[in-house]
Parts: sequence; C-alpha cells; structure tokens
Amino acid sequence: MNSVDANELIVVKGLVKSFGSRRVLDDINLTVRRGEILVIMGGSGCGKSTLLRHLIGVLKPDAGEIWIDGEPIAKMGDEGLEKVRRKFGMLFQYSALFNSMTVGENVALPIREHSCVDEFIVSLMVKMKLELVGLTGFEHLKPSEISGGMRKRVGLARAIALDPTLLFCDEPTSGLDPVTTAVVDTLTLDLCRKLGMTAVVVSHDMASAFRIASKMIMLFEGKIIACGTPDEIRAMDNPVLKQFVHGEADGPIPLRLSKGDYLKHLIG
Repeated sequence: MNSVDANELIVVKGLVKSFGSRRVLDDINLTVRRGEILVIMGGSGCGKSTLLRHLIGVLKPDAGEIWIDGEPIAKMGDEGLEKVRRKFGMLFQYSALFNSMTVGENVALPIREHSCVDEFIVSLMVKMKLELVGLTGFEHLKPSEISGGMRKRVGLARAIALDPTLLFCDEPTSGLDPVTTAVVDTLTLDLCRKLGMTAVVVSHDMASAFRIASKMIMLFEGKIIACGTPDEIRAMDNPVLKQFVHGEADGPIPLRLSKGDYLKHLIG
C-alpha cells in the first residue's frame, strides 16, 4: 500500500487462490477497521475457511496482498509471520483444547510459549482470563469434566490470554444449543468492547452472525457478493443472499451432495 490508514487493521486486495483447476477465492477485496466485528458467512465450500487461513498466514495467495496492522503478510517468511501472529488470538471450531491438560494449563499455554514471566504471574493471568469468561475456579478441571459451552469459553480465555489486537473465530458456536450460543455471543461482544479487540468470525449460524456483527460479508463461488452492516445486509435484494440468510431450500444456491448422498439419489 502506498499509504496506511491506521484505523484499517486488515486490508485485503485482489486476493486469488486456486486448488487445482478450482478457484476458491476470486479477487477478494476487503477492509476491517479497528473495533469492528466482521462476520464472514456463506455455504459450505464457499471459501470462508480458506479466506480465514490466508488472514492468519497459514495459506499463501496465488495473487493479491494482505496487510495486518500495516504489515504485508502475503510474502512474509516464518519469522516475520510469528511476530505478526503475536497480535492474534484464535478460537477454533471445536475449541482444540488439550485433553491431557487442565483448563488452567490450556489457558496458560500461549503465555508460557510467548513470554518469560514468573509462574506466579502466569497463574494470576490465567485466573484473570477465566474470570473474564465466567469460569472462576475451574482451572483445575480437565476439558472432559466440563460442558461443551464451557469448553468454548475456555478456548476463548486461551485466545485472549496475551491480550491480542485481533481475535479470529472459526465457527465459534458450532455444536452449541441456542441458549449457550447466545451466551458465547454476548461474551464475545463484551470482551471485544472491554479489551478493545477487533474480531473476524467465520459463521453460518445466522442468528449468531446478526447478533454479534458490526460488518458482514457473504462469499459465493469465491467472490464477495454482499458487504455491509447487519441492517444493510437484511435490506439487500440479492437472491443468493436472501436464500442463505433465511435458510430457504429453493433458490439459486445449488444443493451440494456428497458422493455417498449422490449415489443414494441415483439408486432411488
């Protein structure tokens, strides 16, 4: 970029990615400003997770540029990426907690890996992060001893362990009931406001998406077909967007069958 707007935390320009003959991302242009919660939505296989993996530097684009907090990461080596990633927190789809570790040890992991503070400070930081997600006193339990919703909150506590500038969430409410989903959404919103974080959330849960987003984009066939605030998204007359948001069976979005489902369909 010739000039950098300090309020633009993420800038993506002309991003292209193909796997074999299939173009998964096709000329993606996107800006995320500080303090925004961006929700990336779209059907299975539309490129949501692929875009997220580019933003965290796991994948390299075939063409285009990505800037994170003014740093061009698309062509960065491992050392440069490691420095940029220290600004990230990551909440994985299934929490990705280590079952052999306690809740406290899971939250402490990034602190121990990326800082040299005394164990007393580590313990104090763990207690503070667990308190922020409403899990005071749970540090000695194993992930198998707590509910799925609590495991999500532990994953969130670990994601914010180092006070990140950016929080990335991959399907954070997947597998949760509606009430627990609302709790996790409220907690995410509250933490972003209290800690001054910017968030990028991949989701196909429309109730959750509209609850937390300040900005939304929809991907379809590798392109961004809609971008705006929740109110702007609701008002758009795009038939693909309307079908997805309202969860309608009939519309322009094709039904993608697995190989097994397709064979069953042919048989009868």
